[in-house]
Amino acid sequence: MNEDPIVAEVRRVRDARARCFNYDVHAIFADLMKRGQAEDSSHPLVRDAAEWTESHAGDLTLRELPESK
Repeated sequence: MNEDPIVAEVRRVRDARARCFNYDVHAIFADLMKRGQAEDSSHPLVRDAAEWTESHAGDLTLRELPESK
């Protein structure tokens, strides 16, 4: 089976990032949180689904699901 070059690149980068933190998931998560706080947030921050639903209530439309066979 041929390996997808994009998947291979994502895995390579993911492994390199994890190696920087000695594969410590807590350190990786802390770094992601720090980076997220440092980014310029030009979009609204939504903390939960109820808040998002309330803020987008006018945008939502109900679609019927196709019948299952």
